[in-house]
Amino acid sequence: MDNKTKIGRILEDGGLHHWGVASFADTLPVLPCRAASRLPRDAKSVIVCLLGYYAGERAHNISRYAWARDYHLLAEELLSPVAERMRETWQEQTFAVFTDNSPIREVTAARLAGLGFIGNNGLLISPAYGSYHFIAEIVTDLWLEPSEPVEAGCGECRLCLDTCPTGALSPFGVEKSRCRSHITQKKGDLTAWEQDQVRKGGLAWGCDICSDVCPYNHPPCWTDLPDFRRELNGFIREEDLPRLIKERAFGYRGVKVMQRNLRILKRKASGAGPDTGE
Repeated sequence: MDNKTKIGRILEDGGLHHWGVASFADTLPVLPCRAASRLPRDAKSVIVCLLGYYAGERAHNISRYAWARDYHLLAEELLSPVAERMRETWQEQTFAVFTDNSPIREVTAARLAGLGFIGNNGLLISPAYGSYHFIAEIVTDLWLEPSEPVEAGCGECRLCLDTCPTGALSPFGVEKSRCRSHITQKKGDLTAWEQDQVRKGGLAWGCDICSDVCPYNHPPCWTDLPDFRRELNGFIREEDLPRLIKERAFGYRGVKVMQRNLRILKRKASGAGPDTGE
């Protein structure tokens, strides 16, 4: 049995069914971040895993990806035991787990690993989950045969480009300053225009519009990972924050950002105008 087949069996045993391999050299340059210090010295391969999160519909005021426990924690819980089994199997090799706060350009690595293509919205579109997924990876100094990239794309489809309410999406990329998801994650005071976008979006965290309109999410592909179907909470109130802030994806920005956004939505419900800071 070759190494890649052994890797696949370990991943499958760990409940990770959607994975591929990219050459580490093809994912360069690495992104500057603290986690880069954990990269194996002679990294050769990136094992890329997709973690689906779609778990149905419910009333919500935060983006779908934040309904379950923080995906950073869930990804770590899923991949760490798998990486440990790999270390036991190849005792001379190094296996380092990363997700989101990663030195790897994750969407690029996932495309190279044959897991999907990069859509007009900048997200990886996969046959397994559409765009309702997280990307995590294990970087190793074990050489593995790279997977074949998917040669596909959005074609003539412009739904996400045409539906984006702020014009943040274009054929040239994403203008973060106009993205509602980015706006909800900003610290400090928001401009009147930014507050208006939070109110119109109706979400205190994130924005799902470009995923919701994507044909690859119709019908949506449900997660096959039980942890992403448990402890769901899509509707957050200010009184919930002390309990949830340490275990949900929005917690990394701190409680004040969510308090601000929830109060903006509350002013919308009461018909009050924007907070001018006066």
